[in-house]
Amino acid sequence: MPATAQQATAATAAAPAKRMSPNIGWTRPEYSDLLPRWNLIRHCVAGEAQVKKQGTLLLPMPNPTDTSAENKARYDQYLQRAVFYNVTKRTLDGLVGQVMSEDPVFTVPDVLAQLEDDLDGGGVSFCQQANKALALVTAHGRAGLLVDYPYVAGAATQADLQSGNVRPTVQLVEPWDVINWRVQHVGGKAVLTLVVIAEQYVTDDDGFQQQWDPQWRVLRLDEDGLLLVEEWIKDPNNPAEFILKPVPSLEADAEDGIAQFMPTDSSGKRLDYVPFTFVGAVNNDPTPDLPPLYDLAILNLAHYRNSADYEEACYIAGQPTPVFAGLTESWVKDVLKGSVQLGSRGAVPLPVGGTASMLQASENGMPKEAMKDKEAQMVALGAKLVQDTKVQRTATEVTADKAAETSVLATIACNVSEAYETALGFALAFVDVSQVPVDDSDNESIEVELNTNFVANRMNAQERAQLIAEWQAGAITDEEMRTNMIRAGVATEDFEAWKAAKEAEALTKPIAALPSAQPQIDPATGKPTQMPPKGAPVMKQGGAEQ
Repeated sequence: MPATAQQATAATAAAPAKRMSPNIGWTRPEYSDLLPRWNLIRHCVAGEAQVKKQGTLLLPMPNPTDTSAENKARYDQYLQRAVFYNVTKRTLDGLVGQVMSEDPVFTVPDVLAQLEDDLDGGGVSFCQQANKALALVTAHGRAGLLVDYPYVAGAATQADLQSGNVRPTVQLVEPWDVINWRVQHVGGKAVLTLVVIAEQYVTDDDGFQQQWDPQWRVLRLDEDGLLLVEEWIKDPNNPAEFILKPVPSLEADAEDGIAQFMPTDSSGKRLDYVPFTFVGAVNNDPTPDLPPLYDLAILNLAHYRNSADYEEACYIAGQPTPVFAGLTESWVKDVLKGSVQLGSRGAVPLPVGGTASMLQASENGMPKEAMKDKEAQMVALGAKLVQDTKVQRTATEVTADKAAETSVLATIACNVSEAYETALGFALAFVDVSQVPVDDSDNESIEVELNTNFVANRMNAQERAQLIAEWQAGAITDEEMRTNMIRAGVATEDFEAWKAAKEAEALTKPIAALPSAQPQIDPATGKPTQMPPKGAPVMKQGGAEQ
């Protein structure tokens, strides 16, 4: 990223002599194993155009051994007719929408307040970035947050911070960009000592067209346990080697240096940690978690392949085909004149014993049945947007589905919240190290909390009626009733405010307006027609309350 080139003190020493460079572009085995799965999910989320762009990778050719131009043209038509119904993307949007249906809590010290509206320095707000982070973790099970800080000579002043020109930013890093990392156990704590992020940098720019080459940003703790940030590129003279990227020096009269920086906190002290945190689907440790939407994406692509076969069958055998039996060659030449005219205004003369019929394939083909089976499987995996509303399920099945989905989604929401609290703690150290607590658990000045009260948890009308009946019967308290109504999304005012409003309303009502505790008597039957409501005063003879 261009902003990183200003992170801290630039070394102006001459480039080192030629030597065998470390393999900066090496990827961890866990990364290499998960990358194909991440890419598969990415294709599904991107939609039909991206899926079809992959060609035979996601939709195999029916006859791969036939390399003729005719077979290739047939495959192109086969691919074009296939339909990709993007269940994966719609399900992801629905899950993220449940979390973001309520505004997240974002509480930071005043010195970091501007991060709420511009978190990454590019105008992206906290809510916008959190939405994308949530989507990455929900789909792929992984993301990263990197806290960046511009270079300043010495400690930043209050004037620098108030101007907005010198302030920390939080960059969201996608899972496939973090290719390498290392953890070292110091005492009883696991310390992140290395993170390698794959990036791009501009090699040529004519004012309109740009050319890009890969670069690798390395954040590591040196032999003294202090943070060192480097930018590496391929050696233009030897692509098999890596070199530190040459950059213009920050000193106007100095020679060009290399991209090697030593970030400091607000007091001017070098950092002794890597300002980076992972975000996972299970927890936020460096070990990658399995992608939650992988199984759904696999079924979505299998459904896509069945669709290709079904559409091919519809094209080949779906249109009605007229069939004539008993025609002789002379009849075709002399009577039909070599052609048959079909339609409401035409008649087809047939010889004695001749028959005519329409041949049409049955709609219950195997590909269509296979598509229906996979749709049911996708429903079971959480794709509720394609659920057949006519299918009836037991209450136990519905509750189990909701509980499973809620637990995964709630865990992800909590992990994203905790990761942002950690990242904002790094940002606070950049601007005001005096406010950073020794123990992260004591940092009460920073609070980030994403919503975990999902629509899946909310009650239907029957459940709400049952709740109210239990409350009226005295089985649950006022506070329990109100809490459940808030969770269900029916009520918004908290219990204390609701209770105060009810008490104030009761005090302002005239005595005559209070509901009578005496049952209403039906003159015809002599029996009560209405029992007194719960809490109503019971009137004794003579007008005294009971």
